[in-house]
Amino acid sequence: MKASKQHHRYIAAGGLALLVALAAIIGSVDGTTSFRVCFGALLFMICVGQLKLAVDLYKHRNNLLLQLFQPDSLSLFVAAGAIATIASFLFAVSEYDATCALRQPIILTSITFMGNLLIGRAWRIGSIISSTTTFASSSDDIDAVGMARLKVMNVLSTLSQVGRYVRSCGREKIGTNNSGIRRAITFADSIFVAVVLLIPQLVLQIINLSVPGVRMGSVEILEDEGHYICESRAGPYVLIVGIVLAAIPFVISLLINIKSKGVPDKFRELDDIVASMASSFWMLLATLPTVGMIGQTQPNARAYLMAASVLSFVLPLSYNIAQTRLQNVTMSTGLARGKANNKQGASIQTKSSTRTSSDLSSSRDGQVQDDPQILQAAEETAVMGKMFGTMGSTSKAVAMNRDILTLFKVEGDDYSWEAGFTLSEVHSLGPKSLKVVVKTLIGSSKLWHSIFQSNPDNEEAKRRDIKCCMDALDIFNIAPAKKQLSDRSVIFPAYSFMNCIAKTMTYVPPNNMSQEEFEKTLAENFVKETHYQQYHQCRALAFQADVMKRFGKYEDALSVIDEMKSIYDPQLHSRVLVKEYVTDQCSDLVAASTFWLHHFGRNEEALRLCDQVINTMLPEIEATELVTKSTILGPICRTLANQRQTSAAEKALELFKTHVSDPATLAGKKAHPSMSMCVPIMVILKCCSSGGEPYADLNTDVVYMLNRNDPAWFETAYLTYADAAWSTRCAEACLCLAKMTGCNSQDSSALVKEGLKCLKESAKTLEKDDGTIVNHMAHSYYSQILSELENLSSPV
Repeated sequence: MKASKQHHRYIAAGGLALLVALAAIIGSVDGTTSFRVCFGALLFMICVGQLKLAVDLYKHRNNLLLQLFQPDSLSLFVAAGAIATIASFLFAVSEYDATCALRQPIILTSITFMGNLLIGRAWRIGSIISSTTTFASSSDDIDAVGMARLKVMNVLSTLSQVGRYVRSCGREKIGTNNSGIRRAITFADSIFVAVVLLIPQLVLQIINLSVPGVRMGSVEILEDEGHYICESRAGPYVLIVGIVLAAIPFVISLLINIKSKGVPDKFRELDDIVASMASSFWMLLATLPTVGMIGQTQPNARAYLMAASVLSFVLPLSYNIAQTRLQNVTMSTGLARGKANNKQGASIQTKSSTRTSSDLSSSRDGQVQDDPQILQAAEETAVMGKMFGTMGSTSKAVAMNRDILTLFKVEGDDYSWEAGFTLSEVHSLGPKSLKVVVKTLIGSSKLWHSIFQSNPDNEEAKRRDIKCCMDALDIFNIAPAKKQLSDRSVIFPAYSFMNCIAKTMTYVPPNNMSQEEFEKTLAENFVKETHYQQYHQCRALAFQADVMKRFGKYEDALSVIDEMKSIYDPQLHSRVLVKEYVTDQCSDLVAASTFWLHHFGRNEEALRLCDQVINTMLPEIEATELVTKSTILGPICRTLANQRQTSAAEKALELFKTHVSDPATLAGKKAHPSMSMCVPIMVILKCCSSGGEPYADLNTDVVYMLNRNDPAWFETAYLTYADAAWSTRCAEACLCLAKMTGCNSQDSSALVKEGLKCLKESAKTLEKDDGTIVNHMAHSYYSQILSELENLSSPV
């Protein structure tokens, strides 16, 4: 990458050197008319080249690889440079007042607009994908330069909001919708910011044109020879102010292109702007002193040197920022793909005629080499895909991943989500290529999963979600290049995500395997792959215990959890696991096992384990992770409440209230939807801790339980994680309220009826059509609550 950038800079420097050489040639042309023809032709050719670049950028604006570089703004950027280029011809025409008056406003306004577009683009991409939630926020670890950047970005965001307020005729208020990493900042917003920042220069140049005492005019200095210069009665002060106003946007663009968290280096143009300014500086170091030395006696040479000074600034910017973006995006992937096709095409011809055993031995021995060009193209595309994913453009992120996988196809066809890779294609993967393919497939599986969750009727998304994850596991398992990998952690997220799929979705296991056999094998492979990698090993054992639990092998699951506890250290591993796998399944399973132990009569063990989880694991969970805390405290609170001791129930109530219920209430609508589960759980705990006596908000809870309207997914989701149907928990809450001393007979009767209604839903959840019980522990709980409710409903 560095070599490529260096190459681009050499080209830019060579172009500028050629410009100086042409200056010498054209400057030696005798006659004003001949000079102007040659000079104008040169500027016209350069301008046409710039305009062609602007048109190409606009034509490729829908290219996904280019979209995040904002090709519309880049097209305007290059077009503004083209205007400055052609306006440089006015330096050669000094005998007219109009040309003298116009050249400064046109050139300085165009250059200022270029700088403003750089600001607008950097602000827009930073606002969309930066991890900073609001630019007004501050942090102790941000230095002075970083703080200045945040303040500038905040000002630009405010300007954008003013623009929206004006365009909406006051309907959209200033100060709203200005936070978050997925703000919808449009092309119009960035252009509005650029135009507003242009106002000071526009005002200055309007004054320059309209005030006679300030306006540049033509003055003849050598009457006999007909030499003219452009002068202003106000001296050079207006020009100096204009140059300063043109320079300020570039200084600001440098500031906001400084490295910031969340914005990849690929989208920062600091190096490109600095390189362009450096090229301009060295050129100006040659041209401006020469202009001063020749004075007014050589108008042709002076005009050309002044034009060269302008072009020394405009052309490097156009090349480094616009041309290289277009070139890299449209050609790098194509070149890599072409190379791959050529290479594979030759191998296919060879294989079609003769394929000896030695042809396969090199790949099976794990000696396949990676193609650096393909890997580079894949890396660039992956950055784009990640940014689209961050912005919430899931379909575009999926398209980027498909482009990455296409790079590794042998046959030259585009990658198909249904067909995947052939065995020969898997064997042709080098070690780095294998990691890229596996990582991309896992990422694609998660993207398809998001699409499916947003629309559960999308069967294609569901099918591709499952297939991508299975393909990642299969490819890694059979690829010869796997032997060359010392670190195999790239595949671990696939095991973890496949466990999530198995728990929450219906799927068909491969090779006619049963689900139990497939998931058991999957867990064993995960444990096998993670040997000697401690926290990954913990996660793998948790996965294995979860699979055993899912198929009713609770005793086996408890044995695996014991093995996991021997190496699991919450202080060392919990936060690392959350960072790597999103959740700490180890603490989840240890907490879940407290109720298993209680259920199987090992109550003392269960209580000791409850204390261990509360004292060592709960403190490691971030205060904002309410879903995780709820998952951990759910089985512990059930275990404590089932002790039939007021003190144990009070402890459970205080734990759940402090760590889950109160924070969820404070979060309000920002809390996860599952937090509405808190109310029935709190009802059970309050009833158990009150000893059957009325408590403060008893009537409120009764009304809630009789009128609750839970989403359908609560039922199966709760069963997956808590070994109970959600409807059974609600039935228990109704049972507890109905047994309270302060509950009147009418409410009690209604609660019993509601509880029995809930248990009908539980029966559908826990029993298949053929009578098979889905979860024996959950069914035992259901039977217990059903018996108590039926006894309560029977006439005395």
